[in-house]
Amino acid sequence: MARERAPARTKPTAGQTRETLLDAARAVFTERGFAATRVADIVARAGTSHGTFYIYFDDKRDVLLALAQRSTSAIFGAAVAPLGEEPEGLRDAIRMRIGAFCRAFSEHWGVVQTLNQASGIHDEVTELRSRIRAGVVSAMAELMTTDRDKGLVRDGVDLEIAAVALAAMVEEFAARWLAAGRTLGEHEVEQLTDLWLRAVYPEHGP
Repeated sequence: MARERAPARTKPTAGQTRETLLDAARAVFTERGFAATRVADIVARAGTSHGTFYIYFDDKRDVLLALAQRSTSAIFGAAVAPLGEEPEGLRDAIRMRIGAFCRAFSEHWGVVQTLNQASGIHDEVTELRSRIRAGVVSAMAELMTTDRDKGLVRDGVDLEIAAVALAAMVEEFAARWLAAGRTLGEHEVEQLTDLWLRAVYPEHGP
């Protein structure tokens, strides 16, 4: 009987290799911190060579910028992305958006910590985060403008100020909560939702 041939190994695509390097960098940055991480640590974790690394990235700062783009887009995009299901009302819609943000923030917390470590070292990181935050604030202001047009927003609320303040509240709370070793769960999301509603929507505030 002829021996069956083992299936040929599929060579990873360029995109897969790049993602493998990014995932490895994310893990090593989280474990060792940005300053202590070397390219050698990243390639060892990825199971690749230095030569392969330098096909895709110039240095560890270049990897960090790619991670920053991926993670910050995922985190802040979660807050303004189309809702996966029809909300039951205003409160449910806001709760779903805050919940999506908190889940993404928790998932990418290791990268967020690395970005915090490097933001004072590399201006590109700070600029990238600022640019993405500005886009999110603009999107949130647009969402609240729609609510104002429906007569739902409290009179006298400056929606640009509200969007900046409330987005900062949720992000800063999430960072401090996770840094303390706590979990962002349903209770935290419910509390943040209540604070958001009371600040902007009269039927939920004092």
